[in-house]
Amino acid sequence: MSQKNLRILWLYPNQHMRVTPPGGVAIITACLKRAGYTNIELFDATWYPVDNEENFARPDRDIERAKRQMFPEYKWERNDLDPSFFMLEDTDMYTAWRKKVIEYKPDVIISSIVEDTYYLWSKFMDQITDQNFTSIVGGVFVTYYPQIFDGQVDYICRGEGDEVIPELMDLISDNKDGHHLANIYPNDMRPAIDVNTLPSTDHEIFDKRSLYRPFQGRIIKIATVETQRGCPFRCKFCNSPSNARLYKEETDSLFFRQRSVEHIEREIQHLIKTIDVEFLWIVTDTLLTTSKKKFDDFCDMYSKYKIPFFAQTRPELLTPHQAKRLVEIGCEKLNMGVEHGDPQFRKDIIGRVYDNQKAIDAFRIAREAGLNTTCNFIVGYPYETMESCMKSVDLAAQLGCDDTNAFIFTPYHGTPMRDMCVDAGFIDQDLIVEMRSDDQGSFLDMPKPYMSKKEIQYMFNNFVRLFRERERAIMSS
Repeated sequence: MSQKNLRILWLYPNQHMRVTPPGGVAIITACLKRAGYTNIELFDATWYPVDNEENFARPDRDIERAKRQMFPEYKWERNDLDPSFFMLEDTDMYTAWRKKVIEYKPDVIISSIVEDTYYLWSKFMDQITDQNFTSIVGGVFVTYYPQIFDGQVDYICRGEGDEVIPELMDLISDNKDGHHLANIYPNDMRPAIDVNTLPSTDHEIFDKRSLYRPFQGRIIKIATVETQRGCPFRCKFCNSPSNARLYKEETDSLFFRQRSVEHIEREIQHLIKTIDVEFLWIVTDTLLTTSKKKFDDFCDMYSKYKIPFFAQTRPELLTPHQAKRLVEIGCEKLNMGVEHGDPQFRKDIIGRVYDNQKAIDAFRIAREAGLNTTCNFIVGYPYETMESCMKSVDLAAQLGCDDTNAFIFTPYHGTPMRDMCVDAGFIDQDLIVEMRSDDQGSFLDMPKPYMSKKEIQYMFNNFVRLFRERERAIMSS
């Protein structure tokens, strides 16, 4: 396909969240290039200081988290890189952004937004109101609260953008209007795409620094790989149930889709060739939600590369066979979402149904196979009491996992649990999460006997210490 001259600029308002490069930006960039759009650049706010005192890529939240979670402290350095490689930019991010827009003169600015970057995105856009361009926004937050962007941008993209964004660019290139397109708000959605028709992700658009992140006490070059899109489960703190319902109701299609092993392999080969990837994060909600044959086919393929990787799943899914094979192909860590220690609370409030013994057995299976594990717990759910929260502490003490993460529940738009909080009066219906609860504290105002904000913060700060104390007591008894 011939090259098209539209100048496209991505805005990624990621102020020090220290996550891997966003898969949505990487895949849509690849879709645009496949459609002939090659003049694409990215402004990544990750590498700009938050204040005048900070100039190095070790934000305070990383240090505090290491202390709270009892992780080993890491240093932003590698023997093969000059220490200055991870230095932040020495200019104000808004000044740098305005300069970028003026110099690049984009025809289109696309923004990938999650809820806790909405206000940051707004500040960025306020800097360039005198410039001439077409603006597009997309992402999960946009999908479930599109009306807030009315009057702020030209196009609001709901759902998947892989197909509609290139189509929209073709219309913009021809000076035509694209507001009739499916997935462009307020129009209906289009059916979920065939994920095996997508091109390999484009990670070359990102600043080279953004390919590196801390993991297990070292700095690694990492990229993300999707093995599936969506999730068959219905945890109420997650947007997956809403995605499933949205696509089923509006398009009669399934949002949960699995990529073929052949398609995944092409992606891996592409990442090796283009960025010399050292480590992969398999960004799949539950890696083990597949048949034994498909799982073994994946392992057989991956064994040819054995690139170390990180993945996540649910504890009730792990079998001895799977644990053994994951170790064989290079899984450095498996993250299993336990989420809560009270089986009845898990069922009624979270929408998770499994016995605690299943979780205990899963981590035993992992240990016996030599598989390193992390478990996730969330504190401060709606209707949670201190008594029920302590059951999470009790269960964590019995798991024997290598690392444990504790998070504060955050009521994001598009999650059934947010609706639960609004209906109960625990949050205002107009609340927009400016930063996740781990950083700002719980958003929930709950009456007794439920946890107060102070109690939630205490459990968040002390979760690891409390369960380690109980763990030691169990071992000594």
